[in-house]
Amino acid sequence: MNRVIRNYAGLTITCIVGVSFVLIFEAASKSFSSLTLILALFTFASVVAAAMMIAWAAEASQYSISQGLALAIVAIVQTLPEFFVEGAIAWNAGKDPVGWLPNVTANFTGANRLLTGLGWPLILFTAMLSKSGNKRSGLHVIALRKEQSIEVVFMLGATLYYVLIWLRGSLEIVDTIVLLAAFLGYLWMLSRLPSEREDPQAVLDASPRAIVDLRTRKHRIVAILGLFSFSGLVFVFISTPFVDSINTIAVTLFGAGAGFFFIQWIAPFLSEFPEKVTAFHWARKVNLAPMALLNFVSSAVNELTALVAIIPIVFALSVGAIGPVSLTAHKDEVLLTMAQSLYACVCLMDLKYDVRNALLLFGLWLVSTAFVETRFAISIIFLFASLAEVIIQRRRITVFSALKESLQQYFSRHS
Repeated sequence: MNRVIRNYAGLTITCIVGVSFVLIFEAASKSFSSLTLILALFTFASVVAAAMMIAWAAEASQYSISQGLALAIVAIVQTLPEFFVEGAIAWNAGKDPVGWLPNVTANFTGANRLLTGLGWPLILFTAMLSKSGNKRSGLHVIALRKEQSIEVVFMLGATLYYVLIWLRGSLEIVDTIVLLAAFLGYLWMLSRLPSEREDPQAVLDASPRAIVDLRTRKHRIVAILGLFSFSGLVFVFISTPFVDSINTIAVTLFGAGAGFFFIQWIAPFLSEFPEKVTAFHWARKVNLAPMALLNFVSSAVNELTALVAIIPIVFALSVGAIGPVSLTAHKDEVLLTMAQSLYACVCLMDLKYDVRNALLLFGLWLVSTAFVETRFAISIIFLFASLAEVIIQRRRITVFSALKESLQQYFSRHS
C-alpha cells in the first residue's frame, strides 16, 4: 500500500509543479528561450502524470460497468490530452488562420495514423515476444469477442463518413452533429453490455487495484471522479502551453515547415504516450492482448468521432462566427488517414488481427511517414489492400453477424 500511495503522491506532485511552472512562465511558450525547453519538459511530464492517474481510475471502473464501456472511458481519458491539444490548435487557428489552420489537419490525422499504423502492429508484436510461462507466447493472432464487434462497426462507419469530409474539403457544424451523435450512440450501446467478470487481481496493477479494493462503492466512485476532475483541471492549464512550446521549438530549430511535422507526429506521440504504456503493458500479458488491441480500437473511434467533432465548435468560438474549417491545403492527409483507417477496420472483419495485417499496416505507415511525397500513392494502395482483404476474408466475415447476435443478446432483454 505504501508503494501505491507513493505512486499517486508522485504523480500529483508532478502535476502541481508543472501547472505552477506554466502559471509563472507561460509567456515562454510563445517566444523561444531556454525557458521554452524547460516549459515543454514540464508540460509533457504533467500530461503523462495526469493521464496515468485517470487511466488507473478508468481501468478500475470496468468492474462496475461493461468492459467495452470501461475501455471506451479508458480511451477517452487517455486521449483527453489529445482533445485539449486539438482544441488549443483549433482556437489558435481561429485567431491566426495563416499560421495555425494547417495544424488542425496535422494533429487529428497524425494522431489517428499513429494509433492504427504504429500502435496496432506493436500490440501484436509485443504479444508475440512476450512469454507465457517459460516460453515465448507464440501468439500470432489476436481474437476479439463477438460483442467487441460494436467498436469495429462504429470505427468502420466513422471512417466511411470521412469520404464526405474529404470530398467537401472542410469540416462543418453538420459534421459535429453527425460525429457526436455517432459517438454518443457508441457509448450508449457499450453501456448495455455486462460488466467484466475477470479477477481484478489478475488484470490490474497495484495502483488501479487499490481503487477496486476500496471498502464501499461510494468510496470507489469518489476516488474515480476525484482523479478524473483533478487530471482534467491539469489539462485545462497545460494543453495550450504544451502545444505552443512544441510549435515554438520546432519552428525556431527547424524552420517554419517543421511546425506541421511536430504537431502531426511529436505532439500526438507525447500526448498519447500514457495510453501506449498502458496498452503495451496489457499486451505483455498474453491473455490481455485482446484488451490492449481493443483499447486502441476504442481510441481510434474516439479520435474519428468526438475529437474531430470539437474542431468546428472551438473554431467558431474563436472566430466569433459559425463557418467551415478548411482542409483543402492538406486533403491528401485526410485521404490517407481515411484509407489507412479503412484497411485497419477491414483487417478486423473476422474479429481477428494477424501478423500479415500488422506488417502491411506498419510497413505502409512507415513509408508514408518517411517519404511525404508517397502519401497519395500509399492511400491508393491502402484502398486496394482493403478491397483485397475483403475478398480474402469473404467467407470469414463475422463482424456484422456478431453485432446482430450481440444486439439480440444484450439489448432485446432490456427493451
